[in-house]
Formats: sequence, structure tokens, C-alpha cells
Amino acid sequence: MLYLCYSINDFFAREAGISMIGFFENNPDYEPEEVFILDYGIHPRNKERLDEIAVRYGKHVTFLNAKDVTDAVKREFPDLKGWRGSMAPNAKCFVEQIFPDYVELLLFIDADTVVAGSVAELKTIDMSGAALGVVPVNLGVEGIRKGHYKLLSGNQIYFNTGVLLYNMPMWRQENCHQMIIDTLHKQIDLEWPDQNLLNNAIPERVIKRLPQKFNYWTHYYHPRQERSWLRIGHYFSDDEIEEAVSHPAIVHYLGGWVMARPWYEACRSHCQEPYLRYKALSPWKDSPLFTPNYEVAPVKGLMQHLGRWRSLLAFRQPSFTLARLAALAYEKINRIYHRYPYPRQESE
Repeated sequence: MLYLCYSINDFFAREAGISMIGFFENNPDYEPEEVFILDYGIHPRNKERLDEIAVRYGKHVTFLNAKDVTDAVKREFPDLKGWRGSMAPNAKCFVEQIFPDYVELLLFIDADTVVAGSVAELKTIDMSGAALGVVPVNLGVEGIRKGHYKLLSGNQIYFNTGVLLYNMPMWRQENCHQMIIDTLHKQIDLEWPDQNLLNNAIPERVIKRLPQKFNYWTHYYHPRQERSWLRIGHYFSDDEIEEAVSHPAIVHYLGGWVMARPWYEACRSHCQEPYLRYKALSPWKDSPLFTPNYEVAPVKGLMQHLGRWRSLLAFRQPSFTLARLAALAYEKINRIYHRYPYPRQESE
């Protein structure tokens, strides 16, 4: 059976609940009686709301304390960063120590998603020999091919960790936990902590590539640009790109100075509708959208100004060529500015 999991603090409780509603609405055949939520400080009232959602669909939430696991890792490796003050994303790296043994197939997704379609395909996908199913980022793959960076794992792909499919028996058999610990001992810079840690630790031989539609993230690009961005590196077929754009299963609202995120005012994503639809079905239906952080906290410093300029071109500029040149310039300056050897991507 395929189990569903989120790892959140209280700030993302609403978004996890809305994502979960989308999951149940589009996957009425979900078999397990429980959904897992890793609790990184969720307020009791929001825990009640999350469980109310599950009960509405005949399920219940099992809240797991993963914080003890990641806190122990943090004590051993104090340089391991959290994400905006939370170690919740890092739990993805230590699943073996968190989940009960009866969980064999686990869909671990970030709260900044909406499940907009069926994930039934993931229950039958051939995971033999694979410990982890991922959706590669074509821009990262292109960067590796061009020699802009390389991973300690030697992998020729770079994947986003917003959607991960774990084959837990194979994860244990391959001793992936030890691979991660060994990588931590090498003390590399992990700006996106869970994402770059998994990419550097888990070898491609135990990775299964999932279809692009299960981690669809280009929805905030100008409509005349989007397919061109996904064709970079010639990694995805045109059919796969068209399926992801036209019928995404999991929409990932990542990055873009929050203009990609529909829980903020002034969101520019053309895929806001599923989020707003499921928000209206949620206990948070009357809660207001957030004010964009670039209005509350003005952009500062060279790289933030360049990053915002690059994002605005992607949102507003019909010309893919112009937006692409701006992105390449930004990435080159960023590598020089930070001396950063691994793929940089928008915030998870």
C-alpha cells in the first residue's frame, strides 16, 4: 500500500491541510486508514483541523515525532542547516528511523503542493532495485552535463525533493541511512539542506525517475515560456511535458519570490485555481492570504535584486530568449558570488 506523509511546523499546517484535501478528492481509492504527519511544533487546534480533514474522508492522521531524530543528527552535525528555522524538511533524509516497519511504499510530499490529480500510477510503478523515486530537474541535469557542478554521488541527475517516493525495504537494504551519514561527515555546503544532502548521498543506481507530472513546478512562468523551459537539456519528451502542463498530478508551488505561491496575494501562477478550490473546502476557508514578503521586507543586496529581476522577467516577459539569458547571467554571477558548487534552485 502507498502511504502519504507531510513534515511540517505550524506555519505550514494550513497548506498541508489544503494539499491533503486535494489528495483525498482526487484519490478516493487511497487504501491505508492513516496519513502520516511529522510534527515540528503544530498548534493543537491545527492538529485537530488536520485530523478533521482525514476523518471527513474516512481516515485519521498519525502524528509522528521526528524532531527527536533530526535533533540528534543536529547535535552530531551542528553545521547541518534547517530551512527557515525548521528541521522539518530534513526528516526526509532519516525516514528509516521515523516510520513503522509496516510502511513499505511512502509518498513524502512538501506542504507547498496541491494534489490535483490521481497518484494511482505510483502504486504500480516498478520500483524493483530502486530505493527512491524522484522527479529530476531538467535545469540541474543540464548544469551537470555542462560541468558547472558535480555531485559527490557522481549522479548525472539532480532532483527536487518536494515529491519523493520511498521503497522502504530497498532503502534499508541499500543502507541509504549510512550513505547520508557518510555524506554529512564530508561537511559540504548544503544550502538546500535536505535536497542537496539527498542528491549528494543517494547514488543514481537506486533512484527511479518519476514522470514530470508528479512534481510540476513551471506554472509560474509566462505561458509563452513554460514549455521552452521544460525542453532545456532535452531531458523530458514533448509528450511528458504536455502531460505535466495540461494534467499535473502534483502541483509544486515553489519559489519565485512567493509570486508562485497562491496563499500569497499577487500570486502570478496560472495554476492557482486548484489551491483556492481546496482552500474553500478546508477549515481555513475564511483565513486571509498572506502579504508578499517582498512588500513586508524590501529586497536587499545585489543577489536579491538580481534574483527578483530574473523572476519578474520569467513571470512577465513573453520572450523566452530574453528570460533565459537573464537566468544564465544570474546563475553565473551567483556561482561566482557564492562559489557554490551544487545546483541552485528556487526555494522548496
